[in-house]
Amino acid sequence: MVIPTLKADKNYWASELPRPLSPSDEDVGIFKKNMVIGTTLLLGCTKKLIPINDRQMDIDPWYVAQTVIVQEWATNTNYYDNIIGGGVLNFTKELADKVLVMCSEHCKVFIARTFNRKLDTMRIAAHFPKPQDFPIMPSKLISFKDYTFYIWKFRGKR
Repeated sequence: MVIPTLKADKNYWASELPRPLSPSDEDVGIFKKNMVIGTTLLLGCTKKLIPINDRQMDIDPWYVAQTVIVQEWATNTNYYDNIIGGGVLNFTKELADKVLVMCSEHCKVFIARTFNRKLDTMRIAAHFPKPQDFPIMPSKLISFKDYTFYIWKFRGKR
């Protein structure tokens, strides 16, 4: 794996997010435990999740590296064994549905850490889904006070 070259780490608005917005080491462990062996795409560029994936996808990434794909999440057409993300389903229901459908077609496992409610320290999250809100029901969920891990296992179209 190529080590990212940070382009503006000090100025990245989410570089010092407080917990629970920033995943803890235990949260990283939950992602790792539920992933299958193979390639992993990270939706976004969450610092603590960068080391556990092969590629990162974001429309406006905060760092430059060979592993970064500048692209909207829902437009991915490449297959990965795992697709992971923290907070990627919290923007809007429309985006959450598009991301979930994309993942159902392009991976075996999709793991999303999703906030249960708006926290005081949040800037842009507006959608706080429950399992029944998704067009595809999750295979598993792991709930905490402020956030839930939703895990989908797909057959994959590889």
